[in-house]
Amino acid sequence: MKDRPTPRWSTWALVALLAFVCLLPRAAFAQTSNDDEVNALIGDVFESEYAKKQYVDALEKLQLANDVCQKGSCSAKVRGKILVAVGTVLAGGLDQPNDAQEVFKQAMKEYPGVTLLKGADSGKVKEAWDAAHGKAATPAQKERKKYPGGKRAPAGWKSAEAYWYYDQAKQSDAAHTWPDCVGYATDSLAAEDRVATKYLRAQCNDKAGKWVEAQADYQAVVDQAGQSGAKDTAKSAADKVTDLGGRIPKLTIHPDKSEELEVRLDDEQVPADKLGSEFPINPGAHHLVATGKKDGTDVAFEQDVTLEEGKSESIDLQLLPKSSQIPDSAIIECMKKAKTSRSELAKCIGGESTEKTPLNVTIGTEVSGYHDTDHTDVLTPQVSFSVESPTAGWSVNGGFLVDVVTTASTDIVATASPRWTEIRYAPSLGATKKIGDATLGAHASGSFEPDYVSGAGGLTFAIDLKQKTVTPQIGYDFSYDLAGRSGTPWSVYSHQIITNVVTLGVALVLDKSTVLTLTTNGIFENGDTSKPYRYIPLFKPTDAAIVPPGLTIDAVNEFREPEKIIEKRPTSRQRLAISGRLAHRFTAVTFRADERLYADTWGLKASTTDLTLPIDFGDRVRIWPHARAHFQTGVSFWKIAYAATTTPQASGPPIVSVPLYRVGDRELGPLIGATGGLGGRFSLTEQKSFFLTAAVDVIYTRFLDDLYILQRTGFLGSLGAELDFE
Repeated sequence: MKDRPTPRWSTWALVALLAFVCLLPRAAFAQTSNDDEVNALIGDVFESEYAKKQYVDALEKLQLANDVCQKGSCSAKVRGKILVAVGTVLAGGLDQPNDAQEVFKQAMKEYPGVTLLKGADSGKVKEAWDAAHGKAATPAQKERKKYPGGKRAPAGWKSAEAYWYYDQAKQSDAAHTWPDCVGYATDSLAAEDRVATKYLRAQCNDKAGKWVEAQADYQAVVDQAGQSGAKDTAKSAADKVTDLGGRIPKLTIHPDKSEELEVRLDDEQVPADKLGSEFPINPGAHHLVATGKKDGTDVAFEQDVTLEEGKSESIDLQLLPKSSQIPDSAIIECMKKAKTSRSELAKCIGGESTEKTPLNVTIGTEVSGYHDTDHTDVLTPQVSFSVESPTAGWSVNGGFLVDVVTTASTDIVATASPRWTEIRYAPSLGATKKIGDATLGAHASGSFEPDYVSGAGGLTFAIDLKQKTVTPQIGYDFSYDLAGRSGTPWSVYSHQIITNVVTLGVALVLDKSTVLTLTTNGIFENGDTSKPYRYIPLFKPTDAAIVPPGLTIDAVNEFREPEKIIEKRPTSRQRLAISGRLAHRFTAVTFRADERLYADTWGLKASTTDLTLPIDFGDRVRIWPHARAHFQTGVSFWKIAYAATTTPQASGPPIVSVPLYRVGDRELGPLIGATGGLGGRFSLTEQKSFFLTAAVDVIYTRFLDDLYILQRTGFLGSLGAELDFE
């Protein structure tokens, strides 16, 4: 057996780490100024450690270079080259071809055009490379042959050179070396333009995944064959054009306002007239680099994108200053000098790096107010914050609001109670963490009033599937409420209310502009939610049957029975809500529609439809009209007037029988509601970091079977400010 160095740490762990790092999603706003340094580092490794057969040392140095480049400071081409170097060490130095194959596959994902390193492209390295490409080991591919001359054109051909290249293309097609087939066919067409040659080139481009080029050739065949009367060939090519038209991916690149903007896709410049509009692109991995200037400063953007068959992708260019990558260059320079000492190498990635993890911070405040024709007023100031690390995949958010409620509603007046004012405090806190394609979330909130205390918390789990086009989600929430009576100790009077909520949902990306979200909530509530302040008027059975909706307070007091009973609700309630949201983005307008269907074991059924139409006026102003419609039945035990039956007794007071369940909350009765309003969001800075928001809604409610009032009109307005910074 051949002697070879024993790795001082597991190369399997290295391969796993490389695969994990390479599969991380990247959308780095970075330059590629470190490419030269990394290329030089790779050369140094193979001239020094690799040449001296210090394979593990070479592997460690390449691994560290790869870690630096994965931050986005190198181009996809160089990232692929580093992985090829790692695979070369594994196959050619450590004799681990299987590990090398896996790393070579990752290199091809990074940059599809990556090649083996010159001088290290034979033997076991070449065998592992070919295996990673899914083919048996073959000698290194040679350059395409040149026409030797001295040939005679066969019958039907004008050019012997064209025929010779055509024959080479056919042989390459049979050998599945389609790039050579395309090259030879192109050489043949340069010598003689023939429909059959163009059809062959289209087929080879098709098999090689160059669908855009293949479709163009097929279309040229349709035009030429149709003119020459070759109907079968024209029809076959036309079918191919149609088939590829539904399979070729589409890409839209939205430019920002950078000056001297230059966009390159796979090292090819994208024409300015293509920016902002959709254009076809071959499937597979692509690398986008954009450069320009902002206020005289060089800015850049870099992103890898993978296009799938029949899919569309959109990229928003957001160019940032190049200077952010200087620390990475210093690290690479340090690594180039650390040729022999591992301690020196470790210092290069020690705790002295000046790079900071980017954080997006949002701080907001809002004041909202409500007033209605039933003499209820609410003032709600609130503050909120969120902190997000896009690179680390976590976020934290929280808020605090105060509700100041004052009312002299009809229900209050009907019980001869004076206007009262109450204050509620409600803190909240939440967090999420991204782990691969999964997102874990947790949240907690509280509510504190003089006679009601509530605490709630929950967990969510979501996972991105099918290139983030399908995201199922599951959630669980628990709340514990304590309902009391103002001025009465909790130990004397309190009701416990426990609620469990299970949520199942899925978000579907239907196309590049349309998202559909479906959600189901199961809500299980146990506890007495009856209001201790709400007294229900009672009527004789004959009077209760003829009480009309909207009967005034004076009339109710005239006909009601003298007994007063408190509201009584069932102590268990199970609810089911099914909701959906459809959002579609047009050029400057977003259409959003929400629908919610609801039913519960109390017999209440409801439908709520909400429509919002955000409209962008330039980059700094967004206005949205808003409309909402709500319809509901009443609970099964809802009565406009509850009857009391009096049974005389031979001795003692008569027995008064009342319904077991009775409620006076008109929100549990049959009603219809309509809301209309307008909102706006305004950026006060060009960087879109400081916003003002304002909204106003008019809320109309029609009560169909209730005492005292038949309708209510409410006015809800809000004014807020938001500051975003990094």
